[in-house]
Amino acid sequence: MAYRFSVLPYGNALPLVYFLGETSPGAEISYYLPRHSAGTLIDGQVDAALVPVVDFFAHPALRMVPGLGIGADGDVTSVLLRCHRPLRTVATVGLDPESKTSNVLAQIIGREHFRLSCRVRYMADAAATDANVCIGDRALCARPSLETYDLAGEWKKMTGLPFVFAVWAVHQSCSHMEDISRILQTAKHRGCRSRRQLAALCSRRLGLAEDRCYDYLANRLYYDLGPRQLEGMNLFRDLAADFLTPAGNREIREVAGHAERQDTITLERS
Repeated sequence: MAYRFSVLPYGNALPLVYFLGETSPGAEISYYLPRHSAGTLIDGQVDAALVPVVDFFAHPALRMVPGLGIGADGDVTSVLLRCHRPLRTVATVGLDPESKTSNVLAQIIGREHFRLSCRVRYMADAAATDANVCIGDRALCARPSLETYDLAGEWKKMTGLPFVFAVWAVHQSCSHMEDISRILQTAKHRGCRSRRQLAALCSRRLGLAEDRCYDYLANRLYYDLGPRQLEGMNLFRDLAADFLTPAGNREIREVAGHAERQDTITLERS
């Protein structure tokens, strides 16, 4: 059977998705920004999707494919709070338009770890803010800011636990979970064995040193979700509750925008 997969358009997903087409011949692979991936499952456009954890929590109809996702156990270097003035003086934070999960994480870190003033405002327009959340390939390529904080690293300092950014998920009505899980596990195993090859691809695509890309894929990111990762997910869900209410989530919803299918990033072969 040819399955349909929704994947994320960032280098961090490559070990999970690069070999999907070979593992599942005939598979349809579509790229969506993080804020739209859960909707592709809910609407029945795909059979499995890489879903940010905040959206996974928000949709009880989704089921996690056991043990598969994108996480970090310390500094990840691609989910950043970039400060344009000293952190202690930050009064406004611009949210990233692509990732509700990272925006919520930034707010939790700001309140629980940095102890930022309650007068801090989280804004959809990042152009004139004191700091901004920056994720994915843009974060990897960003110029240095006055102060930069790795949000996954700060989460580890605060909780002692890994952070999970996204999970493979299916709709609860899916009748092919076992087959899809086998395909995704096989693609992940092959991808993790080929991280040097994928680092070369990232290097060409992003204009970064190959060794840096390899360190990112091999040492900064984890794709197997075990008990500690699930513990971190559960704690994040509890802490995120305050920011996912209609009032607390207002600024985040303002940056949602319209659906954007990403067809420009392809699984090019070396």
